[in-house]
Amino acid sequence: MPHPLMPPEAAIAINDMLEHCARIQPGQNVLIVAAPDGLHGGRNIVDETAIAWVQAAVQQRGAHPTVMWVDMPVRPNVIWPDIPTKDTIWRVPPVLKHAVKGADLVISHVLDLSSEEETKEWNDILSENKVPMVRNMATTAPLLCSAWARTPHELISEIRYRMAEMMKPGDRWQMTHPNGTHLEGSAGEPIRGGDSYAYWRHDGRYRPFPEGIYPAVNPLDTQGVFVCDRMMPVWARHIGIPPRFSAPLRITVENNHMTKFEGGPEAAVIERFLRELAKTVGDDYAFEIRGPHGGVHPCASVTPAQCPDEDYREFIASFHTGAVHMHLGRGGKNFAYNLHTAAEARGATLVVGNHTLHDNGRLGVLDHPAVRAVAAKYPGRPGLDGERWLYG
Repeated sequence: MPHPLMPPEAAIAINDMLEHCARIQPGQNVLIVAAPDGLHGGRNIVDETAIAWVQAAVQQRGAHPTVMWVDMPVRPNVIWPDIPTKDTIWRVPPVLKHAVKGADLVISHVLDLSSEEETKEWNDILSENKVPMVRNMATTAPLLCSAWARTPHELISEIRYRMAEMMKPGDRWQMTHPNGTHLEGSAGEPIRGGDSYAYWRHDGRYRPFPEGIYPAVNPLDTQGVFVCDRMMPVWARHIGIPPRFSAPLRITVENNHMTKFEGGPEAAVIERFLRELAKTVGDDYAFEIRGPHGGVHPCASVTPAQCPDEDYREFIASFHTGAVHMHLGRGGKNFAYNLHTAAEARGATLVVGNHTLHDNGRLGVLDHPAVRAVAAKYPGRPGLDGERWLYG
């Protein structure tokens, strides 16, 4: 059965992904991965049309695409109280593991294969084979046509880099919000090593599309109160709470550790989860607060018509410029998942050193000459004027 013709909106997004994110080269072997559960309401949202369009575009560039529809293991959404170990956690399907060995590049449309939020085994497989992965989060035809996907990848990458440039080890940082949040501390050395928070992802092992988050401050001596009302959906599901809380969660932080949880039922569940996690990673890791960082995408919002799944819409919105994240807990070497409990305070103000990174949703780099120069290269595309494009 032939797939629908590709509209110009989707062609813009896919070509941008392949040119500026994947950096496809002629002759490359490109493995395009999707999971069939996502066709039928599962967590790995996808449609066949999007995969066919990506496959055709890869082939048009002289590369060799192979599409693999791979079943992900069936398992509970909530991962505790019986937290899986490295021996009991779900495994990447062997057929996929072997397919990576023959690839020069993977383009993944599978939420279960997130290198930030799921099993550490997937990262290990990519690293062992020295294969980069493009994580295409615009996994359906309507999402590929959205302003979120059509915003120039080069522009969002530039914003991300310039945001990270404003963070320096040793700087004092402060996060505030009208909801009562007031956190402050010092910035340590970047988590990924080196003396700079700024780096490009288009030449790295992990290449997300659309781009959306800048590197997190490595926080030291954090003190204060953090109030939030939502969490990115993947780990909200793993913990067993809704992405949007029924009542605000108020966390008291002393010397970089969470010491008190107040709020509705979500507060109690999160605290119990962290206490259970502590049995695997220890109290210091389980109750450590991480971040802050936030979104860099002015058009990171889609309508129910573009994406019927409410949790996935919430996931996309977490990349918007108004989203500032703090991470609750840290996974140690004995924890088989990539712990990514990104709790959000949308509309927060974040100051690092003398730079205001977020001011109630406005980014501190929107007037940076380099950002303006890149935006000027793409007239007629969604960009810095996000409000004009958010839903189309």
